[in-house]
Amino acid sequence: MSANSTSSVHEKLAQIEKPRQTDRFSFFSSDTLGTSTGSSWDELFPGGEIGHIIQEKTKQRPDPSLPTWWIDVCDASEEDVSQLAQALSIHPLTVEDIVTREPREKVEVFKNYYLMSFQTLVDNPKEEEERPGFPHPAEMYILVFQYGVVTFSPSGCHHINRVRSRIRKMHDPLILSSDWICYALIDDIVDSFEPYTRSVEQESEAIEDQVFIARIDDVKSLIPTVDILRKKITHIIRCLHSKVDVLNGFVKRCEAPDRSPVFPGGELLLYLGDVQDHLVTTLSTLGHIDEIIGRSQGNCLAQLSASSLRISLTINSALSKVTVIATIFVPCHLVTGLWGMNVEVPGQEDSGLGWFFGIVGCFVAFMVICLGVAARFKLL
Repeated sequence: MSANSTSSVHEKLAQIEKPRQTDRFSFFSSDTLGTSTGSSWDELFPGGEIGHIIQEKTKQRPDPSLPTWWIDVCDASEEDVSQLAQALSIHPLTVEDIVTREPREKVEVFKNYYLMSFQTLVDNPKEEEERPGFPHPAEMYILVFQYGVVTFSPSGCHHINRVRSRIRKMHDPLILSSDWICYALIDDIVDSFEPYTRSVEQESEAIEDQVFIARIDDVKSLIPTVDILRKKITHIIRCLHSKVDVLNGFVKRCEAPDRSPVFPGGELLLYLGDVQDHLVTTLSTLGHIDEIIGRSQGNCLAQLSASSLRISLTINSALSKVTVIATIFVPCHLVTGLWGMNVEVPGQEDSGLGWFFGIVGCFVAFMVICLGVAARFKLL
């Protein structure tokens, strides 16, 4: 990823207000639209009374006048999950998924809530040092009750703050419900992939422009860049692809005639359909970008292959010429070597240079004839 693209992604994420690292617990209520935070349950709920905010235990019919609450736990420990599970009657299978950080994205329905498990992208300094520009996946779990939501979020994500800010800007507070908060979180998770999509799109366009104007040495340096970019695209597509299946299954359950009472219906399905369309559009864009990068990678490899072929042909031509010349000189060297031994040399009794120039002339004539024959047959 280019420096400009990477910096633009981080600038967007830096604009989001980050909570203090010690305030891992937060509680939001639609009554005041305010958020209280704390570093422990006792600080967030004095006296440790968590279960008093649950209206589902009354088993009454839905009442829009009742407030909607939202508890978020950042980087939850096993003890944190156990305390919430005891207070909110969370199923042991859900507890196991959250504690073990089950990476599979899914939707599961239980007696008094349904669970949405989604992967999101977070900032990881160690991962950024090893592989710059690579988003780090992390699991986020959303438990949707009748009047409230419990989320277990990873550190480094900003979905909680953005959704709460979105709630405060709502024109019609009556729309707010636990199901709407779940939709808003899913929508924000999908939207968080947009900066990375735009970044890889800009980088793919830059690479496509460089392929046809780059020199051979530049093409060699482009190959690892293209390979890294394709890994990024594959990584993002893999994170988004499973979300399509989860959302499709969730919508089908919501539309089923015998759907569970905990599942939403009505107008919320329109919001979920909008998220589905956004997912399909993003995946289509990423698929198109991947095709462009694949074509650019093929062009780079084709240029390198053509360059290697030209170099190979040049070397073969030079070697063939050297071979012809060596073949011409070997007989001359053989003759001089034979008469260089301790034997009588023709003309050694004569005091003149006739024999010497005669032998040299024969050598020269032999070379000229051989060169002419090689040129005739285009060996030189």
